[in-house]
Amino acid sequence: MSNPVVTIKNHASRSVFIEGDPNWDDQVLLMNQQPLAQMAELKPDQSVQLSVEWNGPANEYMMGVIFADGPDYDYGGDGFYQLTLGQQAESGLLDVTEGAGEAKVGYTVTLQTPWTMTMDFADN
Repeated sequence: MSNPVVTIKNHASRSVFIEGDPNWDDQVLLMNQQPLAQMAELKPDQSVQLSVEWNGPANEYMMGVIFADGPDYDYGGDGFYQLTLGQQAESGLLDVTEGAGEAKVGYTVTLQTPWTMTMDFADN
């Protein structure tokens, strides 16, 4: 089996904050192959790789991630996206399979393969 790997690139003028979705309580989100224990800040012009250890066949629900335009997205005024990342059933490519939210930064998905993709964040 393989592990899904998502390269995150921040082209925005502000930081992007990354955190595992708390609804996925059994998920260990990896950032640059290290467990992400708390919210991480990705400053402008930086990039990281997100992954999880995956021990089964690919599906649409492999990772749950929150991307925010500030650290106080939960109760404050910062915007965020709460996304599910996995392999699209129709195309077989890694993609955003479910999501909601709004933020001052937007994202596009590029360079997709069945197990990898890139998310480029930029100002909205």
